[in-house]
Amino acid sequence: MTNEIEVQRLINFETATDGTAVKLVVCDVANRKIGIILTIETLSALLMTLPAIASSAVKRAHNDPSMRITYPLREFEIELGPDNLRILTIGTPDGFTVSFSLTEELSQELGKAHLEGGGHRAKTH
Repeated sequence: MTNEIEVQRLINFETATDGTAVKLVVCDVANRKIGIILTIETLSALLMTLPAIASSAVKRAHNDPSMRITYPLREFEIELGPDNLRILTIGTPDGFTVSFSLTEELSQELGKAHLEGGGHRAKTH
């Protein structure tokens, strides 16, 4: 049996002084303040899983398998990283940023696809 907590809103977060964990401070539907502690490994796994969770929910909510969640892009930065990798950082107007590492080849493919108005790279897994 699973104990369930219905979170009403996120209040804040705290980072452990040694950086090994974070605490999400939330308010549940009974208006109780609850701290959820996640190690960095668990937080990283959750971060990688959240887009799939949100995508699945929006497709079911609209009964449309082609439905997508999109965010407006406001800024980007491309830097040269180690081993000839490019680091692409993109950001939204509300301050969300995410960075991706790209090989030189993938960076060129992405630029070409953008200039041509579309394209994709086949999944390799």
